[in-house]
Amino acid sequence: MADDDLTQFTPAGAERLRAAAAELTAAVTAHAEAVTAVTGDAGMPEVFAASDRLLPAVLAYADAQFDLTGNDFPFGVLHGYAEDDESQVEDAAVGDAADGGTTASGTTDVSVLQRHDLRVTDEAAVLAAGRRAYLRSRPDGDAAAAAADVTDLGRALSQLADADGWDAVGETPGLRATGRSVLVIGRELAPGADPDDDTEDDGGELLWSQQDVFPG
Repeated sequence: MADDDLTQFTPAGAERLRAAAAELTAAVTAHAEAVTAVTGDAGMPEVFAASDRLLPAVLAYADAQFDLTGNDFPFGVLHGYAEDDESQVEDAAVGDAADGGTTASGTTDVSVLQRHDLRVTDEAAVLAAGRRAYLRSRPDGDAAAAAADVTDLGRALSQLADADGWDAVGETPGLRATGRSVLVIGRELAPGADPDDDTEDDGGELLWSQQDVFPG
């Protein structure tokens, strides 16, 4: 709609904004109920799904506010996020169709890079947990061997990851997870190329990313 055709501050526009506000209030409440029901990292997919369900109500409120006042701040900026997300989905669908069902852009090799940010709150507790993990991985070991192996934080985390996986390290006594990042990098390899040959690596294309910051 052109600005010249926009009739602002009408009773109908005000009523639409009130209705959108009521729907947004209900959506925020539903979002809070879903998110507060999550008790650990395993529930993060539900957090993301709840946010996806909330976004349309936020955008509807921004649209109603714009129709009434000509201004959609602060929620209107989220339209850019939604449009970028839709564009990525459409590009992936076009790539799949063109490639007969293969991954987008001819990608034949994918790397998933994870970063876990942890705060050490009790170093002694982390070392003790690492030694217990050592013994879980080596039933024939003993406390002396565990103590000799796990002498620093790096070795403790290594033993914890070997025993339980990196995703579980943040639940270790003495550690608190403060953030996490995941990057999915795709590379297109020429037919017959060696995926382990660094000379063939063009740096790859970022296919997807996720950054989480956990509350203190």
